[in-house]
Amino acid sequence: MFRRSILLLFFSFCSAQASIAAPDACRDARKTLGEQIQDARLKGDDSHRIALEERLKNLNERCRGMIPIHPNHAEIEQATRLASEREAQLREALGTGDAQMIELGKRRLDHARKQLEAAKR
Repeated sequence: MFRRSILLLFFSFCSAQASIAAPDACRDARKTLGEQIQDARLKGDDSHRIALEERLKNLNERCRGMIPIHPNHAEIEQATRLASEREAQLREALGTGDAQMIELGKRRLDHARKQLEAAKR
C-alpha cells in the first residue's frame, strides 16, 4: 500500500511537471511556425505556407487548453487574413510595375499590418 502511494505521488508530480512545461513548448512552437509562415507568405510560396498553416492548426489542436486563447482571437484572425490579402495584392502590383498601384499596395499593406498589431494588443 505504501509503495503504491509513493508511485501515485511520483506519477502525479511527473504529470504536473509535464503540464507546466507544455505551455512554453506550445508557445515556442507557435512562434517558430508563425515566423516560418510569415517568411513563406512574403516569398509568395503558397504551397509551403499552406503546409505550415496546417501544422500550426494541428499544433493548436494538441495544445488546446494549455495556453489561453487571446480574447479577441476572431479579430486577430480577420486582421491576419486581410494582411495576407494585402501582401498578395502588393506582389501583383510589383509584377505589373505600375508605380501608383505599388504605392497604393504598400499603403494598404502597412495599414493592414497596423490593424493586426493593434488587434494583438
